[in-house]
Amino acid sequence: MTTRLAIIGDTHIRSFEELPMEMIMEIKNSDWVIHTGDYISPDLIKELVRIKKDKFKGVYGNADPTSVRDLVPSKELLVISGMKIGITHPASGGSSSITENRVISQFQNMDVDLIIFGHTHEPLIEYNDKILLVNPGKGYLESESFGPSTTMAIVFIDDKIRGEIKEIRL
Repeated sequence: MTTRLAIIGDTHIRSFEELPMEMIMEIKNSDWVIHTGDYISPDLIKELVRIKKDKFKGVYGNADPTSVRDLVPSKELLVISGMKIGITHPASGGSSSITENRVISQFQNMDVDLIIFGHTHEPLIEYNDKILLVNPGKGYLESESFGPSTTMAIVFIDDKIRGEIKEIRL
């Protein structure tokens, strides 16, 4: 049986209703939802918990206020379908290359299969040695932007882990 994870992050919104409809449908249709931080409002966390119950995991990011940091940790380690998963933003921020090195070092010697992180707003699915790194990218819609597209990641876990980046359109 395959377990489906909807991974979002860097949403920078005040409420669940501000998420793109396509993203909401993926969240509702997935077994788990994971948020990599930078919610900016505790209301989004509360709604994700209401919808997914204990199948929601999230961490806070560098843009999150104390009201968010009181609800989720800066780093999470869990096992889903036999795979060990590390989640972080990281809350300290930094450039793309610094962020990637920082998240790998946060889970060093923890024997993780998958590291999920955010912050850079740039989607990524790639292996670093035997660890799959996943960054869902930027989770909010902009009508006019020269930056990265709005994206999320979908990860499938069965006897192996595989993922895809899904671009979200207006």
